Amino acid sequence: MTTTDAHPPTSRTAAEGPPAFPFDDWGQRISPAYARLREAPAPACRVVTVTGDQVWLVTRYDLARRLLADPRLSLTAALEADAPRQEPLRPRATGARGDGMATLQERGLRGILADALSPRAIRAHHAWTRLRARALFDELSEQGPPADLQQGLARPLTFAVARRVLLGELTEDEGQVLNAWCDTVLVWRDRTRDEIQAALDAMYGFFLRRAPELAAAPGSDVVKRAAAACTRDGGRLGADGLAEVANLMLIAGYRTAASFVANALVMMLSHPTALAALRDRPALLPSMVEEVLRHTPMSTGGVKRVATDDVPLDGLTIKAGECVLVSLESGNHDPHAYPEPDRFAPDRFAADRGPVDGTSSEAGRPRSRPHLGFGHGKHHCPGNALARMQIAVVLETLADHAPALRLAVPAGELRWRPDVAFRIPETIPVTW
Repeated sequence: MTTTDAHPPTSRTAAEGPPAFPFDDWGQRISPAYARLREAPAPACRVVTVTGDQVWLVTRYDLARRLLADPRLSLTAALEADAPRQEPLRPRATGARGDGMATLQERGLRGILADALSPRAIRAHHAWTRLRARALFDELSEQGPPADLQQGLARPLTFAVARRVLLGELTEDEGQVLNAWCDTVLVWRDRTRDEIQAALDAMYGFFLRRAPELAAAPGSDVVKRAAAACTRDGGRLGADGLAEVANLMLIAGYRTAASFVANALVMMLSHPTALAALRDRPALLPSMVEEVLRHTPMSTGGVKRVATDDVPLDGLTIKAGECVLVSLESGNHDPHAYPEPDRFAPDRFAADRGPVDGTSSEAGRPRSRPHLGFGHGKHHCPGNALARMQIAVVLETLADHAPALRLAVPAGELRWRPDVAFRIPETIPVTW
């Protein structure tokens, strides 16, 4: 049963029942609880989400892949109003559907994502993104140390790419407002239900007004493509459909990329020898991009599915209607999948070949153990080539132009934003 408590306890004793989830690990070191759960006899464990719902948590790599490919575990069912939740409030604006992907699927438009976000399409944005990253880095260099790579590079670069590829020409001021709403929506605790709902409604209302204007402007971004495409019934998406798509691109596209890029910066600056290796061996780039995606935890929650039928699972049964959370981060750190999983190994995926921009559909992907950074199964992230490209550009920029750049504080002293769905540092202070 779902409660309405916006500030539940963050931990429980064994006598009180299952542990609270998500675990309080907001930075790049994931909670040791995952390692304990991976080695437990049971294939999944019960945890209690911030809503009070009891759900199953899966932490092992092989089980994660198995369950994410199982058609009896449904994303659609997980989005139903009465489904168990991990988030404080169902992410749906008042009067909205809250599922841009389903909107595209049902109107016969999902192919626009395949076209706009394909490796080939993203490769066409690589040179422009490199120039933008170089310009931002040059601005920081001219200002002199110290600098903050979060505000000076990660956020403006990913927002610029999101405008070009996903959303259209939003203004910087609009970006600030949208980010503030996202900061409220993407929290686990410390926001009331009314505050979260107000932010969801504000984002949807913004795009109801703005998405048709964005679609009418020049460009080939996803919102414009969605507006121009002919739906299955021969019509066009209305303002409500475009708002659903824009919301999807904002959170699943822009905000996830912003987290990935910020984490990539921290990861590389925390491993200066890896950065030096990339400088000496540029061909390492595809492998290093994949290792950043494997090694760096991005989400603090899990990938949510609800069982539509009983699912036997190595001695226990996930019953129809029960919720399963799959931890991609834990799977990526499973020692049964990756030797020394907590070690950042730039050449871990070097056996596989791909172009140095990291955008090939095969770039850097291991033949035997693909990482779970973008999920698995039919809901594998369609924007993976875009995220790979942005990470590759950031690594190239650091390697080519910043040999003296280093963190201004020890990595362990970086401040991370607490209680958020996507791990993100408050700042990335650097000097040179």
